[in-house]
Amino acid sequence: MSLDLPVMLVIVLFLALGIFSQWLADRIKWPSIVVMSIVGLLVGPILGIANPEATLGSEVFSPIVSLAVAVILFEGSSNLDFRELRGVSKAIIRIITIGAVLAWILGAIALHKILDFPISVAMVMGGLFLITGPTVIQPLLKQAKVRKSVDSILRWESIILDPIGPILALTAFYVYQIIGEGFGFHLIFFFILKMIAIAIIGFGASFIFNWLIQRDLIPQTLMPSIQLVFILLVFSVCDQILQESGLLAVTIFGLMMAYYKRHDLIFKESDHFIENTSSILVSTVFILITSSLTSSVLMNVLSWQLLIFAIVMIVLVRPISVLLSTIGTEITKKERAIVAMMAPRGIVVLTVAQFFSSLFSEDNVKMASYITPVTFGLVFITVVIYGFSFKPLSKLLGLASTEPPGVILVGESEFSFHLGKKLREHEIPVMVFNLFDDASEDAKELGFEVFRGHLLSSSDRLSADLIHYSKCLLMTKSFIFNSLAFNELVPEFGLNNVSMMPVSFTDEQARNNLNGPLRNHILFDDNHSPRWFDNVISKQNIIEIDADEYDNITDKDMIIYHIDNESVVTFNKSTKPMPQHEHGVYGILKDVH
Repeated sequence: MSLDLPVMLVIVLFLALGIFSQWLADRIKWPSIVVMSIVGLLVGPILGIANPEATLGSEVFSPIVSLAVAVILFEGSSNLDFRELRGVSKAIIRIITIGAVLAWILGAIALHKILDFPISVAMVMGGLFLITGPTVIQPLLKQAKVRKSVDSILRWESIILDPIGPILALTAFYVYQIIGEGFGFHLIFFFILKMIAIAIIGFGASFIFNWLIQRDLIPQTLMPSIQLVFILLVFSVCDQILQESGLLAVTIFGLMMAYYKRHDLIFKESDHFIENTSSILVSTVFILITSSLTSSVLMNVLSWQLLIFAIVMIVLVRPISVLLSTIGTEITKKERAIVAMMAPRGIVVLTVAQFFSSLFSEDNVKMASYITPVTFGLVFITVVIYGFSFKPLSKLLGLASTEPPGVILVGESEFSFHLGKKLREHEIPVMVFNLFDDASEDAKELGFEVFRGHLLSSSDRLSADLIHYSKCLLMTKSFIFNSLAFNELVPEFGLNNVSMMPVSFTDEQARNNLNGPLRNHILFDDNHSPRWFDNVISKQNIIEIDADEYDNITDKDMIIYHIDNESVVTFNKSTKPMPQHEHGVYGILKDVH
């Protein structure tokens, strides 16, 4: 039995659990959806702490989930960069067309034959199970550091099919409704009429919102809030016209916004707001749904049939659809194989399945109550299996990088080039970017990769192959540029992985710019400037000593970095002294203090 908790406490509890799950997943380096699944099961059916659906009631619970999914789908579709579609390979096009159709049909057959779902339910769920989702794919890709061709295929498949899967499932559901009510001309006519109205609302909302922005009728400070209101209104209005058609409308709205905005800076604040809102809602809604599963339903679903179904989806459906659809494409057999071994289902699959479960339940369709738990079972099993096997499999096939995490050096100088050269001696990948001077030829001679484009442009970073790089060192002589770059790159690389060179100010007021959190990310010694480091490095080199000689480092020496036995580099911060390590090497500047 669930505890009798107040409604306000239940809402706050699940918001906190969602964020805690993401934090914990990041700390232990597990797929976040695995941690969310465990937390949801513990809170709900296992320990019986709370059942949010029972506490809130279906009249409140369902709209909350519906509106949350609307924001999640809009965020996913609005982040699709149409400029990159021009470079999509034949393999990607085949997978998202022929492969998707094959996976849809085979998945529906498996649901019908193995789990005894009616054809109507099987076709709807087959459409949903096409979704992999960038929220589960991209962290795994970054962890495995696979070849760029494989990364592109899996990443774009997840982005494109994320909104298409619900649309296909929605279409299958409406076809089921029309068949159930008879093929009356008026039913088909009104269905088509309503679908046209839904599409017009989705397109119209994006046109009106963009028109208001172009004429400067929306203050920049209100743009994120007004866009959120647009999303919720579009979803709610369309849902009244045709049940659950709001999913299609907000996806159209999002795709059109992706086309209009072209990642201009004016949309940056709004994009961050929707992205952060979606991140909170994803984790919260996922735990809400999993904790609402009852122990009796969960025990009935956790059977050998579900396990066989998951194995069939992993071993047969996914490989058959990918391998057949990619025949004659430009990718190799090993690349086709690893793509066929990667299809974890994400949070959107489970949240959208909740909708169709309630819709089929209203029609008293057989097995309707099993839609959510079966979907959860597939999501959990695929995330666990793919999450912990993808990296070893990609290495086994020789498609994953065996290089250590790389470093991006922003700003070409004598010191940065010398530092990069020392890192390359340990086979650490090094990429350089310089805003003004063109010294790329020197960088290539030293074995550095050169970033083409502008590093502070999100679209340029998206098109570049940064999968091998985990740290950024901002080493220009401009404190203003370094600060702007720091704010831009931290969301992508992480707060602990972006650092900047010190800037020596004689003006005390200017020096106060380094106070606060930014001070914790200043490299080496904040009493010196990049020019000072260039002068020092012109007279002496960075020398390396073994970790067991740490005691020989004196107060006159400056520690620059530590590289462990796996060639993972850690740079010294001015406010956090480099600790003593048992293994690896230290890079130091001798007698500079």
